[in-house]
Amino acid sequence: MFYLAAAAVCSGVMMTSCGSSKSVAAPVSVTDGRAMQKQLANVPVEVEVTFPCEGLDSNEEFVRVNGNGKSKDRTMAKDRAYQAALANLSTKLAGVASMENQRVGVSTNADGEEFHDKMVAVSKVIAQANVAGYRTACEKYTVNQQDGAYTCYVTIEFGNQKVVKQLYDKLNSDKLLKADYDFDKYLKEFNADLKEYEKEHK
Repeated sequence: MFYLAAAAVCSGVMMTSCGSSKSVAAPVSVTDGRAMQKQLANVPVEVEVTFPCEGLDSNEEFVRVNGNGKSKDRTMAKDRAYQAALANLSTKLAGVASMENQRVGVSTNADGEEFHDKMVAVSKVIAQANVAGYRTACEKYTVNQQDGAYTCYVTIEFGNQKVVKQLYDKLNSDKLLKADYDFDKYLKEFNADLKEYEKEHK
């Protein structure tokens, strides 16, 4: 009888008093608004975010562009990141070359919209010509522990002089966009505007 009574008492008290020394924490429901508010009370509203592969800017040796892609398939995430980076090359070239030509003045009667469309078209041609000519400067991955999705971050770089020479030659073949000075001056001005463009698009 004594043993039966002891067993009954043991089963009636907390689980921590018999068998195991570990207490079982009660789960917190995500629908419990008060509990969630208590948990988030010390979490700042805004935090600084640092993305992998950022900080590699273009210079007089390389034109650099970033891209990222997400997928539950790691290879697909990588492909999407490189596709995004290559697309960003034409955007950057169009922006910088447009700044350069508009700043020094272009012999044209065309309106701004036509000029912009021409610059975009030329830059896409140059970017496409360099699809196979890039070098990877950075490639990093993160994974979401909840859904298992990968995000790939890349920075790819292109030889500066080669890209700018192709752009210069293409612009000079178009009467609307023709630059009235030599390549060395164009390269110098392009590099200066490239720095300015990247500052404005951080």
